[in-house]
Amino acid sequence: MTVGAVNLLHRPEINIALIDREGREQSIEAHLDTGFTGNLTLPTAAITQLRLPFIGSTNFRIGDGVLTRFDLYEATIWWQGNQRTINVLASEVFPLVGIGLLWGNNLSVDFKHGGEVSISELQDG
Repeated sequence: MTVGAVNLLHRPEINIALIDREGREQSIEAHLDTGFTGNLTLPTAAITQLRLPFIGSTNFRIGDGVLTRFDLYEATIWWQGNQRTINVLASEVFPLVGIGLLWGNNLSVDFKHGGEVSISELQDG
């Protein structure tokens, strides 16, 4: 299970553990964004610090409906107790966790200051 909290801006957030190119774990805070269908966004500075490999570019429709081109990187993260390789979009906003990463999980949020955020894997059945 992954846990987090609702911050003072009313945004649910969690910590994501990323593995850098030397195999060291680095934690980042990321907001949950159910309108974002990708896995994760990171600012360029974080991508550079982690030395994530560039894998190409992709088009993504952003919140205002505009189709925008983003650089795409590969990252290894700890997710629900397992290492997982995901695609990361470079974006100069606060790191965002999207539906791509949340898929197959149950998300529960207590929407109040400091409210609990919990993400648990759905069981097959």
